[in-house]
Amino acid sequence: MKSKIKLFVIFGAILISLIPTTLVSAQVYGNTATSHYVAQLNNCYTAPSPRVNWSNCQMDNAEVHFANMIGANLSYMVAQDGLFYDVNLSGANLKNAVLSGGSFAYSDLSGADLRGADLRNADFYHANLSGADMRGANLVGARFPGVDFSDANLAGQNMSHTNIIGADLSDADLQNAILVGVDMRNAIFDDTDLRGANLENSDVTGGSFADSNLAGADLGGLDYSGVEMTCRGNPACHAKDSDTP
Repeated sequence: MKSKIKLFVIFGAILISLIPTTLVSAQVYGNTATSHYVAQLNNCYTAPSPRVNWSNCQMDNAEVHFANMIGANLSYMVAQDGLFYDVNLSGANLKNAVLSGGSFAYSDLSGADLRGADLRNADFYHANLSGADMRGANLVGARFPGVDFSDANLAGQNMSHTNIIGADLSDADLQNAILVGVDMRNAIFDDTDLRGANLENSDVTGGSFADSNLAGADLGGLDYSGVEMTCRGNPACHAKDSDTP
């Protein structure tokens, strides 16, 4: 009996020695981390790096600063109230990630896949979301001041009561988007597809809709006096001076 127990203990020790050890860090700065090592069977706590795989990881309150995570896989990750400051996430996969309450100030998410992501109350202050796909993302209470949304896909998106002050939405796809009560002061919608969009009661002070397509858009309650409205497809639009006989 004792010999069997001894063999079991030895066998268990061998198995433990074969388990890969990875770096665990709740707070990560740059591409280095300081913490302790534990037995870990997945990549959830590896240091941030290009194309790192954090898919399905639980990382609430994580902090990542100034890191290069280009092309990373963060799909289905849960990182509520996380801080991703000035992080390069260009081309990253954040599909269906839970990032509510998080901050992505000055981060680069150009070309990122954010479809279905939970971004409620998240802050994207001066982030780069150019070319990002955000269809189906939950943006309730999110803030996007100074964000670059150029060429982003926001078709059908509900952005009601969000903050996009000074944002650049040039060439973005906002077909059938809901932008009710949005603070979009000084926002740029040049050559933007806003067909069928609802912009009721939003603040467009200082904004520009040059060359944008507003066919079928609802502009009820908007005061667009002084706003660049050389758009097309809507009675509120007017011709460019060069188009005037």
